[in-house]
Amino acid sequence: MDEFVSHHDSSLKLIIEKEFPGKRCVGGKYSAKGHSITLYEKDIEIQCERSLGSLARLEEYTWVVLTHEMGHASDPDLAVLSEELHSTGKSEILYQIEVNAWNIAEGLIPFIDQDLFTFIRDESLAHCTNRLLVG
Repeated sequence: MDEFVSHHDSSLKLIIEKEFPGKRCVGGKYSAKGHSITLYEKDIEIQCERSLGSLARLEEYTWVVLTHEMGHASDPDLAVLSEELHSTGKSEILYQIEVNAWNIAEGLIPFIDQDLFTFIRDESLAHCTNRLLVG
């Protein structure tokens, strides 16, 4: 995975940690400040099992999470959208940030089963939409 990340962006750093340090289940996180992606192994396993019912496709699931975070890292609109989100608090902006990352991610991994990618993306965006409706 390191080589894959370096191939797409030699300045992007990949960090693998055991689990997210908060109460939420977070598979991956992009930090613009450090221009780094952190993947959280245990959280990815939990998400994979919840979404797919087993860990049989864990490696593919991990690739999808990684490329989604790479989508954030590659998004030319992220800084502007993040600033707008911070200043306005508009939940629609958060949704747009996520859509942008997924759209970029889709072009990064043609080697992953398209149906699996679409399922994970749609589930993630539905979760994002539900958070917007609730909060």
